[in-house]
Amino acid sequence: MSNAMNADLILSNAALAKAVAVSLSAAGIEVHTQSLRQPVHALDLADLAGDVLIVESSQFHEMADLKAIEGLTFVRPQLYVMLITDNADKTLLVSAMRAGVREVLNLPLDDGALGEAFKRCASHQSKLQDSPDHVRSKGKMAAFVSCKGGNGASFVATNMAYLMASEFSKTCAFLDLDLQYGDASFYLGGGGVKNNISDLTQQIERLDGQLLLSCMHQVAPGLALLAAPHDIETALSVTTKQLEKVLQLARQRYEVVVLDIHRAMDGLAIQSLDMADVVYLVMDNTMPSVRDAKRLVKLFRTLAYSDDKLRLVVNRYDSKGFVDLKSIEEAVGLSVAQTLPAHFDEVSESINLGQPLVKMHPKNPVVDALRLVVANFLQTEPPKNKTWLSRWVGVHA
Repeated sequence: MSNAMNADLILSNAALAKAVAVSLSAAGIEVHTQSLRQPVHALDLADLAGDVLIVESSQFHEMADLKAIEGLTFVRPQLYVMLITDNADKTLLVSAMRAGVREVLNLPLDDGALGEAFKRCASHQSKLQDSPDHVRSKGKMAAFVSCKGGNGASFVATNMAYLMASEFSKTCAFLDLDLQYGDASFYLGGGGVKNNISDLTQQIERLDGQLLLSCMHQVAPGLALLAAPHDIETALSVTTKQLEKVLQLARQRYEVVVLDIHRAMDGLAIQSLDMADVVYLVMDNTMPSVRDAKRLVKLFRTLAYSDDKLRLVVNRYDSKGFVDLKSIEEAVGLSVAQTLPAHFDEVSESINLGQPLVKMHPKNPVVDALRLVVANFLQTEPPKNKTWLSRWVGVHA
């Protein structure tokens, strides 16, 4: 093995922990942490950094434990999880598999079976470490900013993030970086988010994947939201160094990171824009919006952003509007990447109800246009339409 592997143990008694530790050692796996869990205690997976996780779960805790394990394997897909239980029936096995558990061992433990399981674990993790793909490539990052207040960057960003997760099967983190007035939590479900980015920045010294996950709000399968602070005073305490660490970790844990950025080009905004792969400038075809888009593009060029990094999106586009596309491109100095048609009633309904437009009106022309923007960003083809049954079983119609 290229590097020594280690395991975190969460078991019910010292005798079992000793037996597991002996078998781990024989397989070349070191014990990283060991904790004894009382039956009444919930499963605590914070601050675990081992390559292997071994959890003993009673019948009383199984479903809650698997939910916690699923959250951990979502952000650490290469973690090898082993579950020890006295109830290894078919239903549990299926649930464990869905939660990302690799091995289920039945109590009472058989020394031979335990040793063989750890050998399989060691072999798997050794191959994984030696693989050139062991280091997960960083996720793509897209930043959204309105050229003028009310141009709809938050609407575009939230709906694109929802599409990435629901139709393009990407794990997506949405970070609301309009720290003082952000309302992405409302766009993605009507608010009511418990934790926010300040819960990370205030304990930045212990920031890890588990802490990040604990502060994310799961909006939908594959889509998690890190909300803006609940008050302005807290928002003002966030520093660029703290934000950089949060963005770096999110990028390591998710395939796509979407940033909704406020218009004031302060240090936090510039830090976020610098780290983004693509910056979407959202505007409409009115003169005030064109003027501010021109100013933003000029600023971004002084920051040495290439035109390939900048994407101009014209929201609520009206072909009879005051400024046509050619005039926009000439004035701003960028080609228009995509127009989003004006469909006020359904868009307004989705915003006021706090639901993504694609969820309420999947055939709306605005959604079709957003699919094209997402496909271009991910460098793939838009997904073909599926029936509800094929979505459920994961098979194309």
